[in-house]
Amino acid sequence: MKIIKNGMIILIIGVIGLLAVVGAELYAHYRYEQLPKGYTAEEIAAMKIEPININTASADELSVLPGLSKQQAQRIIDYREENGRFDSAENVTDIKGISEKTYRKIAPYITAE
Repeated sequence: MKIIKNGMIILIIGVIGLLAVVGAELYAHYRYEQLPKGYTAEEIAAMKIEPININTASADELSVLPGLSKQQAQRIIDYREENGRFDSAENVTDIKGISEKTYRKIAPYITAE
């Protein structure tokens, strides 16, 4: 009887842990799919925001991007000077400190063209 109780407790803890992990992943995905607060999709489209070219922008221009620090912006410049032009905007994930998560935040605002 005691073994069954312990097994049930472990099962319940496992299910709760699994639900927590799934919930955290769903939250992270949902959070990055949202539009900026205060603007509708139509308003954002009407703004016609021109993306910043990561092959020509300065560190100051890059550091205004949402989720990108001045240090990360400088790393983009340093990487560009050492390795040449970026083939695509997604290549910024090759830079130390710029994760896929950071790329998803800045992707709508950058280009490598």
